[in-house]
Amino acid sequence: MNPETVQTIIDDLGALLLFTMILIIAARQISHAIHAVAAQSLLIAIAGAVLATATGNEDLWVIAGVTLAIKAIVLPWVLHWVVRRLNVRREIEPVIAISATLALAVGVVVMSFHLSASLGPVRQAITGNALPVGIALTLLGVLVMATRKTALTQMVGLFASENGIFFTAMAVTQGMPLIIEIGVILDVILAALVMTIMVLRVRSTVDADIADLDRLRG
Repeated sequence: MNPETVQTIIDDLGALLLFTMILIIAARQISHAIHAVAAQSLLIAIAGAVLATATGNEDLWVIAGVTLAIKAIVLPWVLHWVVRRLNVRREIEPVIAISATLALAVGVVVMSFHLSASLGPVRQAITGNALPVGIALTLLGVLVMATRKTALTQMVGLFASENGIFFTAMAVTQGMPLIIEIGVILDVILAALVMTIMVLRVRSTVDADIADLDRLRG
């Protein structure tokens, strides 16, 4: 597989990753956001497989397989299980309007590409636009965490942000050391478990949505 083909595939996957990020930001139901972040993880696993084929780095095959199994299957399943356990039927309104959040997201993407362009020779030809896409995904994940009220949606934002870091690491460096990648995945799993326990604990202690407390005012 020649570098031009790899660059084209990575650029196409990057465009799809940004599209899944738009779906996450625009989602009004938590289940839709979970499906989008699962698709995002699947795309990153595909990117890892493509780069593994192009570079011959065996660690990238392992990273692609772990990403597919853990981040595209197991973690979304855990989130769906929590949604069913809490009987969540609707998404809490965001801190700011979705249209305003999408406008901010466009600004973040433009800023990411501008910052990447200023790096000049640091960008590698084989990775195409992977660096600005990775930066944009990371920042947009933080944006989701900052503009959503529910812990579950913030968890989705955390996964999306971490996906951006993963995509950047794989594409720009053609694979960080495997032990570092696995360590990051374990950190994400730990964060998911902690947040899940906290959400279930709060729900079992206070059988009401925190947002419903606004009704007590007056």
